[in-house]
Amino acid sequence: MSNDDLRTEYRSVLSKLSSDYKWTVEDKFSGVFLPTAFPAYKDTTPKILFVGRETSGWNTDNKKNTMQRIITANENGSLNSIIDEAIQRYSWHLKDKADGKVKTKETSHLKRYYLKVANELGLKPEAMIYSNLLSWDYDKGAPLKLPNKDREKIIELSIELMSIQIKEFKPDYIIFATGVTGDSVIKKLFESHFGGYSTERVLPKKMWQFNAANATCFRIAHPRYQNGHAEFRQAVIDVIKSDAKIQPGN
Repeated sequence: MSNDDLRTEYRSVLSKLSSDYKWTVEDKFSGVFLPTAFPAYKDTTPKILFVGRETSGWNTDNKKNTMQRIITANENGSLNSIIDEAIQRYSWHLKDKADGKVKTKETSHLKRYYLKVANELGLKPEAMIYSNLLSWDYDKGAPLKLPNKDREKIIELSIELMSIQIKEFKPDYIIFATGVTGDSVIKKLFESHFGGYSTERVLPKKMWQFNAANATCFRIAHPRYQNGHAEFRQAVIDVIKSDAKIQPGN
């Protein structure tokens, strides 16, 4: 699938947003989060898809991204501009807007773990894919706290977008650093779009390892949590190192 094909698939999902759906909450949604691959991803092995939960505000710093903006663009035929803008904004998670260089220092626990995974696997940070399980945040927070109707709408759209990414990027490993309360969304993703999943091991409220979509998958606590969670974050890296036969220092 080319970048043009990826945009077409994203558009097929976002085009479902229309004025016919009546949100029960005020429109405080972020911009939609749409990942794409940097060139370094193409020939990199192993291929890693790293998944957070939602963007927590940083995807809306232009103060104009709302759900209505997508709906309006869909209705007036300018949805492609929203998609192109979102893909351009995606690079900000990794590259400095001023000079385009990869950031090597981060205050975010999630992004520090992302860089740690890349470093220990001997990969360039831009050779991995960073995504989010939920494609919007709400009022700079978790959309899972929305009323049932709106929450399910966000989940439905988000897992469609995530399924497109998994099919496009074909990762060998997927790391869901999403916390221990969102497993139902992950299960729905794979049950709805990939025929299910098979569990390898579960350490309650710590780590879940499973196979799905031709990938080895892990769900761990969000990297900001300590109290013993660091060993499970390291365990994920160690499993990938062992499977991919990555030698220390490589």
